[in-house]
Amino acid sequence: MSYEELFQRNYGVFSEAEQARIRDARVAIIGCGGIGGAMAMVLARSGIGHFVLMDPDTYQPTNMNRQICCFAETLGKNKAACAKESILAINPEADVTAYERGLEIGEINDIAELGDVIAPVMDEWPLSLTALEVIRKAGKPAIMAYPVGALGRTCVFTAESPSVAECLAMPFGFGYEQLQDYTTRPDARRLLQYYVTEGAWREDWFERWTVRELPHAQLAAVVWTTACLASMEVLKLITGKWKPVVAPRYWHVTPNDARVKRFGWGRRVISRLSRHEWALRQLPRLSRSKRLLRVFTRLLQ
Repeated sequence: MSYEELFQRNYGVFSEAEQARIRDARVAIIGCGGIGGAMAMVLARSGIGHFVLMDPDTYQPTNMNRQICCFAETLGKNKAACAKESILAINPEADVTAYERGLEIGEINDIAELGDVIAPVMDEWPLSLTALEVIRKAGKPAIMAYPVGALGRTCVFTAESPSVAECLAMPFGFGYEQLQDYTTRPDARRLLQYYVTEGAWREDWFERWTVRELPHAQLAAVVWTTACLASMEVLKLITGKWKPVVAPRYWHVTPNDARVKRFGWGRRVISRLSRHEWALRQLPRLSRSKRLLRVFTRLLQ
């Protein structure tokens, strides 16, 4: 079977030149679990010809509810290796490099060289945030995509975008180690009330998650929908056929709605303020006050 036969239906939408760009493109997916695995499958079926995959983890039973390459026969197998196998089952001529290990912090400054478009969608959120900002500053398009229960968000970061920290209300200017410390603090986690209000997490699950007793709650339907939208952004960037959703604009997905929204000015203010030590000292007080949490959540919106 030729490439043209495999992806014949695409030519009803993409021109030959556009599909050639898809075939020649190199996409790097760092993290091949929920979002990354689904992106790899959608992009393989779209005709992407070159992939770089990276993931240190193996499939476990807890991945079965949402990770697209997780099956009884793949339990215990590396996620990047399984994604590679599935891509080649779709398109045997695809060029796929799979690293069965995680991204090292010492490699992060070179991450923009891995592909024409890079999607750092690792479970380790501080590393994904750091990678997104490094790629953005290097002038390459970076895909952000993450699910929170019944909520999904995705967009593109470019050199012209606001910083990742400002869009996500993270402390501006924090490095990887600082972000790692900040994002594991229970009082900082408790500020993420939208996990309950928009992500539909149960209150008891959220409280136990803040103290790291329970994992991140996710649903396959939201994970795959978010991954599909992220994949569409990749195709937009490669073909130039449609305008990508670039930060501060982003896709906002819930069970009842999917629309393009905008990260507001309140997030930038919070990002700038929260880098200061005096602001970090207020976290315990803020996280204990329901009234202050409501004000904080409204600023985020």
